[in-house]
Amino acid sequence: MVQTDSLKTLAVTVGIFFFASNLSGIFLPIYYKDSGLSLLEILALLFFTFIVIGLLPFTLLKTVKNFEGVISFGIFSTMLFYIVLIFIKNPVILGLTYGLGIATFWPSFNLLQFRLSESKMRARTISIFSSVIPAIASVTGPATGGFIVQNFGFTSLFIAAVVLYLIAFLFSLNMRFTPETRRFSIPNSTMFKVFFVTFIILGLSESYWVAYPFFVLNVSGTVLNMGLIYAFSATIISAITFVVSWFSDVRRTRVKFAVVGALLSASWYFCIAFSSTTYEVVALSLLSGLASAFSISWFAHYGDSFGREYYASILVMMEMGLMIGRITNLAPTYALISKGNYPSYFVLLGVVTLALVPVYHFIQKRK
Repeated sequence: MVQTDSLKTLAVTVGIFFFASNLSGIFLPIYYKDSGLSLLEILALLFFTFIVIGLLPFTLLKTVKNFEGVISFGIFSTMLFYIVLIFIKNPVILGLTYGLGIATFWPSFNLLQFRLSESKMRARTISIFSSVIPAIASVTGPATGGFIVQNFGFTSLFIAAVVLYLIAFLFSLNMRFTPETRRFSIPNSTMFKVFFVTFIILGLSESYWVAYPFFVLNVSGTVLNMGLIYAFSATIISAITFVVSWFSDVRRTRVKFAVVGALLSASWYFCIAFSSTTYEVVALSLLSGLASAFSISWFAHYGDSFGREYYASILVMMEMGLMIGRITNLAPTYALISKGNYPSYFVLLGVVTLALVPVYHFIQKRK
């Protein structure tokens, strides 16, 4: 009963959190640019964000007794970021503050997903919390956010986000958290090292921090249309994800599903590279949704591959792997996006994503 109650409270908490994030998050690169930051300054902001995301969870796990409970601080500090955003334009301060919110929310949130789910239903549970709930929030969040920005400006958008984060924070205080018994301890195995490599590649293949929002704005023309594109895409993604994840649990073919996800993600990058209209971007959301749905199986497989006593540590190391990949991604982002060369950038990420396939096959053979 306690576990069920915690799952319900977590669902409400992250539902509000993700709505606030989708209301405002996709427009952050646009706001940075409109407030006078150059692309290089935006990437510097993200550099400090990624450093905090990768290193802070490692420190917290060694010093905080209830690592799960850090989720409440993560929500509160995300709210503080949006307050700071209204008054400060320094990329270093914004990057550190932004990273603080992400670094304290996501590792503890991911840990709760692992701890509160059983292996036989893990892909479904994770898909609900990591894909379905965020996707449902994305159905109305971006469109609403675009409307607010178009008619009232970014400050009004950020104030609305602050209110929502505060509500999510208050809900999170009702959750019961389990203290860590092992603190930082990672498995000394080849399997873990290979997983770590996959997260570096996954971090390197992310485009949603800067490139994709700028691309969608260029295609759509206005922030309102940009929000509508994200909303239509989210509708498709949320309709697909849970069904695919359900089959992942039933058929126990998570590595094979992850391979399919990588191939679909690469295909989406290759296709989006040559898209130039709103209709093409929305149509390709079907491919993106399928890719996301199949890829989530890899995260579920990560949890299944190690004992519960390692969950906190392997999730902290996952963030560190993603950090390495994300920081590496900043170089091609600057080199190509500064010139408006989106096709080459997306093709490059498609090639990087394909590198996951042989790594997945290696793990499949070791099972």
